[in-house]
Amino acid sequence: MKNIIAVLCWFIPFKNIRHRLKVKYVKSKRIKYHNNNRIIIHMPNGDTVINPYSIPGLEVSFEGANSTIELFYPIRFHKSNFMCKDDCSIVIKQSCFMGLTVDMYNNTSVFIDENCQIGECHVAMPNEQNTSLHMEPDCVLSTGIEIWTTDAHPIFDMKGKCINNRKSCVKIGRHTWICRNATLLKGAQIAPNSIVGHSSVVSSKFTDENVVIAGNPAQIVKHDINWSGGKID
Repeated sequence: MKNIIAVLCWFIPFKNIRHRLKVKYVKSKRIKYHNNNRIIIHMPNGDTVINPYSIPGLEVSFEGANSTIELFYPIRFHKSNFMCKDDCSIVIKQSCFMGLTVDMYNNTSVFIDENCQIGECHVAMPNEQNTSLHMEPDCVLSTGIEIWTTDAHPIFDMKGKCINNRKSCVKIGRHTWICRNATLLKGAQIAPNSIVGHSSVVSSKFTDENVVIAGNPAQIVKHDINWSGGKID
């Protein structure tokens, strides 16, 4: 009897989420909680759901301890997957579409501000601590996007000294459009109101706003631009 009650207690918050947001049912994998890991969902009406049974369109795997995922609904997840090691933090504000895969190791963080749209993006934070991804509001990411906050492996000179700084963060400014198959590497920084071209590789900090960044390695190819999500006449 106690087991039946426990299952119902898990299911009720998820059912309420689906009902309040009028989300079409998608079969979702049960989330397993342990070692002080948790998910907090802030509903539009001010209610809070702690540790839901599952989330439509999102699979979560806690493989360490003390990680927190904080979601501000409404968010529409699609084929998303979060893997968290120790002391990870994910915060996602209200967004219309989120196709996001995140592989997080110790003490890493992801912050995505409101009104962002991600078609398909893989965020890799391997083997390092204190790396982060920070995305400001109103960004649009297409499909095939790769974001790496570290080099993943050390590179040594012939004397055995490590010559690459493997720890860093990636920052994406407000109202940035990242086109299909673009890659952002450690230390990449994009200023607001910018466009990153198709298949570009960004590994530098760009502080000029209203620019088009393109190429491999990416560079500014056009200044004084802006963009909208509408169709071209």
